[in-house]
Amino acid sequence: MGGARSRGVRTVAGVMLAGLLAAACADGDVRPAATGTPPRTGELTWGTCPEPSEAEAQVWGAAEHRAAYARHAARLRCGTLTVPADWTAPQGRRLELAVALLPSTGDGPAEPLALNPGGPGVSGRLMPIGIASGGARALLDRYDLVGLDVRGTGRSGPATCPAAESLDAGPQPAAPTHRTARAYWNRLARAHTTCAEADPAQLASLTTTNAAHDLDALRRALRAPRLHYYGVSWGTSLGATYRTLFPTHSGRMLLESVVSPDPDLRGLLDGVTRAREQRFEHFTAWLAARSDRYGLGTTADEVRTRLLSLRERLTTRPLRTSDGTYGRVETDQYLDAEPADRAGAGAALSALARGRAPAGDGDGKPRTAAPPLVAPFAGTALLCSQVTHAASFTEQWSAYGERRTAYPVLGATRPMFPGSGEVPGTSTCAGLPAPERPPVEPGRADGPLLLVAHRDEVITPLPWARAMRARTGGSLLVVGDGEHGGMAGGGCAGRVVGFFAGEEGAAAEGGVCEP
Repeated sequence: MGGARSRGVRTVAGVMLAGLLAAACADGDVRPAATGTPPRTGELTWGTCPEPSEAEAQVWGAAEHRAAYARHAARLRCGTLTVPADWTAPQGRRLELAVALLPSTGDGPAEPLALNPGGPGVSGRLMPIGIASGGARALLDRYDLVGLDVRGTGRSGPATCPAAESLDAGPQPAAPTHRTARAYWNRLARAHTTCAEADPAQLASLTTTNAAHDLDALRRALRAPRLHYYGVSWGTSLGATYRTLFPTHSGRMLLESVVSPDPDLRGLLDGVTRAREQRFEHFTAWLAARSDRYGLGTTADEVRTRLLSLRERLTTRPLRTSDGTYGRVETDQYLDAEPADRAGAGAALSALARGRAPAGDGDGKPRTAAPPLVAPFAGTALLCSQVTHAASFTEQWSAYGERRTAYPVLGATRPMFPGSGEVPGTSTCAGLPAPERPPVEPGRADGPLLLVAHRDEVITPLPWARAMRARTGGSLLVVGDGEHGGMAGGGCAGRVVGFFAGEEGAAAEGGVCEP
């Protein structure tokens, strides 16, 4: 959702946007909040837009698209949607969910298009401005763009667990031992148990199924016969659940970077690790084709052998330089390079093979990311409500051992999926009670569906989108890059606009888009 920037730029963007939104929403077309009586379940009450945080300002594009951001912020409407904490007991405890709506600029009637950025747990309230400021801005010609902070996140009654969120896994060795992994699991489980016991009803309410019911409450509050939807990453699980539960109210739906419909956590972590191993094999072929530049071998097999030997050497004898120490952990980062980072990672590995430290900022190491908008505990609870076989350390540790054997290059490292704990062989679901009801099995509906996968990404691999399509139908579009999400802001944004405009060619069978 954006690369690293200086703290000064982030602060300027945040302060500028705060003033814009506070002034714009105060003077915009909004209805004042009701007073005197509490809102009824399902009621959407409009009010003054709150000032955005610095992270919201950065993530949703204030720095890159300052003028566009200001223009759209001046039209934003903000409100709260009242929903039951538990949709099976609608007369009980209530929650207020933060909503923001960016009205269509078209001449004709507009329908709502709900947006979710995933996470799970990422604040999506200001996502409409981010979408409207980028390559898919033409969506505003037809739709009111609607952002929502999912229950437990952002400004929708954020659920926190300080004991878990402050837990430090400590320096990570090349591979944990059973003892260190079990110790971390136990500490995390105790922290989660403490938070769960403090408010068990709140934790039980943080499910994808409840969040899908919230979406339909939003549709009804907007008086719309159907709800169109664009979800990314975990947002695809939310969308598939909504489409299954409310098939007659589901409009056009685009799900990008699709999470597997199979809820077994072990299978999810296996799939991610398999994709990373395959990406490494592609990397070795790429390096072999450029042997004159990197000197690591002329065939993929030669490069693979050279790199694994280099890793073993640096594991036992790390390279210590004035710029830092390079051992197993650093080498694994280079071996796990994303396609966009191959040149930097290749140069770094070539230098290490010659006994030299990588030079400059182009060394292929991960860069500092934008400040997150994730509510960690809520995100963990939402994810763990969707997966099975997550509560046993013995199961997770056994699966980790099998991955290390099956995927010898990267199987020992932490899988790139939020269900994996900070220590490989553990799970973020440690200590959380099993959900009272199983996750909804994705099914079919009548509304047009486009599934989007990024060919070389490893957080939600391409096979997951194919598996989802087998359950839900629809069409599959493959974007020829290794990104996770981001289609609406890149070279394929026109396909997003085309799909929601009803251009069925945008969702052609077996479609491919090269950004």
